[in-house]
Amino acid sequence: MLAVCLGILAAVETPLGGAGPSPGFAGTWKLDVARSTPIRPWDQESMTITVNSDKVVIVRNLAWGADRKASDTTTVKPDGATSTANPVGYWLDTWYTNVYIGGDHQKHVTGEWLDAGRVLKIESTFRLEAQQGDHPVHLYDEYRLSADGHTLKQYELRSTRDQPMVYFFTRE
Repeated sequence: MLAVCLGILAAVETPLGGAGPSPGFAGTWKLDVARSTPIRPWDQESMTITVNSDKVVIVRNLAWGADRKASDTTTVKPDGATSTANPVGYWLDTWYTNVYIGGDHQKHVTGEWLDAGRVLKIESTFRLEAQQGDHPVHLYDEYRLSADGHTLKQYELRSTRDQPMVYFFTRE
């Protein structure tokens, strides 16, 4: 009976999803603008994901026309507990609204693998500086790899918006 109880307890305490990512997660992904939530003022986005044994690095490259380009990097340890501080110069998702990164000018990020490594969940917190002062922001992102490994879907919930955003990426 004790062995059965310990087995049930171990199953309950084991996180869903497994220890690591799907091998197809890493690579360069291009945004399918037609299928995605608008990314104005940007008209192009690519994302490179690098996965190693203890961290994931996501580099986003955004472009608006031929001469306006910007990028940002997010590094996360996907263990479900560690908070990684990422320096941030601008919040590229709303840089044109006179809202800037405030507080310590860092994005604090935690992450974990879900669904046997097919989903990367990332939560980020930072402060935005506006005319009325600093405001806390919370982002919840899920990156979901398709079964065939050719499509990556990103769901993003922002504490600053009522509606979720959905982005579709194809492997380059």
